[in-house]
Amino acid sequence: MGNELFTVKPSLKQYYGVTVTKETKFDEKTDSGEVHQTLENCVLTTEINREWTQGEIKNTIHSVQTEELPEGTVIIWSELEGYIVPNVPMYKLRDLEAEIKEIKEIYKDNTDINPKG
Repeated sequence: MGNELFTVKPSLKQYYGVTVTKETKFDEKTDSGEVHQTLENCVLTTEINREWTQGEIKNTIHSVQTEELPEGTVIIWSELEGYIVPNVPMYKLRDLEAEIKEIKEIYKDNTDINPKG
């Protein structure tokens, strides 16, 4: 029995985001207003003001976080958290297509990847 080649099935869901450059600048809030973010000079500043109750306990969060992002960092919009640095690599579809073409060329003799006729 011969070995086959498999790939983890990708999600083709599209996410709104930004590729950070030195010129990227914004001032954004989530719809709830709980998260306010600014980006300038590759520094993302996130301010969170959130209050909620759990039974009779009242909870309050006020925090400020700054992140110095290298140029080329992709940040993705989350309505709950604002812009986040994703914990998985993100691709534009055109980049993924180019990578698939390269893989097909590397394995050009493999019939799993390049079926014959």
